[in-house]
Amino acid sequence: MGYKLDVNDRRESFVNVRVRLQRLSDAKFYSGWVRTVSDFEIVIDFAGQETFEPATKFFVTINGVSTAAAVQATLDSQSPGFITLRYDGSMRYLNPTESARRQVTGLTGVIRLDETEIEMQITDVSSKGFGAVIDGAMPRGTIVDVEVDTQFGNVTGKAEVRYCRQDAKDSLKHRMGMLFTQLGRIETARWGRLTEESVV
Repeated sequence: MGYKLDVNDRRESFVNVRVRLQRLSDAKFYSGWVRTVSDFEIVIDFAGQETFEPATKFFVTINGVSTAAAVQATLDSQSPGFITLRYDGSMRYLNPTESARRQVTGLTGVIRLDETEIEMQITDVSSKGFGAVIDGAMPRGTIVDVEVDTQFGNVTGKAEVRYCRQDAKDSLKHRMGMLFTQLGRIETARWGRLTEESVV
């Protein structure tokens, strides 16, 4: 049973949230960020290099903070940096199956490992962790101390490197997924405010 939120509130909660696309012709997955969403279409920030065929069909899944959504949609247009999909039917609202990932800009932090300090650019946040870009690379599974200076106060804790992949546009940088393993009560509250209120 889905959440009984006002439809406009539901849609607004999806802006800047991670969206997953599955192309129906070959079941290949892609991802992007919701730019805008309306009754009949969704505009997605898409950094991928692939150019889709006209009228390509996708299954679209969005995990928002309080509700999720799914819909089949057809490519309406593609421009550098974003795509527009028109729904083939009505959007279905569901209970979220994973933590929402919300895109952010201008948020920075520091990773500390032994005597090494590495600056990071935060790209997205969720209730349990964050995505970041760093110079260099770190092995998956590494536990590090992290510090992020948010508008709600400093957040320090420990986090695990869940993945570390070379950036598609800059071979010297890597994109990382970080999962908190230790966070104090005050830090947890500050991070919770950040994940619920973050906007680009």
